[in-house]
Amino acid sequence: MYKSILVSFALVVSIGAVHAQEPVARGEKITVSPGQVRTILSKTDIDGCLGKEAVVLTVDGKPMLVGKKHYHPGDEFIYLAEGTLTLDVAGKGKVTLNKGELLHIPGRVVHQAINPDPDKPFKAVTFGIFEKGQPDTTLVDK
Repeated sequence: MYKSILVSFALVVSIGAVHAQEPVARGEKITVSPGQVRTILSKTDIDGCLGKEAVVLTVDGKPMLVGKKHYHPGDEFIYLAEGTLTLDVAGKGKVTLNKGELLHIPGRVVHQAINPDPDKPFKAVTFGIFEKGQPDTTLVDK
């Protein structure tokens, strides 16, 4: 149920971004860690939610990736489209997602992406409801 809600909402937000008043860096690729690339699909204000924006992006990770610890300025929903992904989530421990599974991470909770597969990359689609004007990702040294 959550997966269909997330995918539907992400699609609506992505389509709505075409009509956003501010320019969006669609397709912008950001390397977070060596072997981990994020591609922004949409960044748009949410009507009726003052100070909030929706961010939809993909995350591609190479085999055996150990990403950097980070957090986001709001809730993030991660849908695994390909491969296997383990997330080390503060206060929760390690959670492994397989293709087709979804995880919610509350805002400002530190987490780290790990690809346990020695041969296959992963691809995740993430949707976040973030505080507008804040960096969408903040790295931590913990």
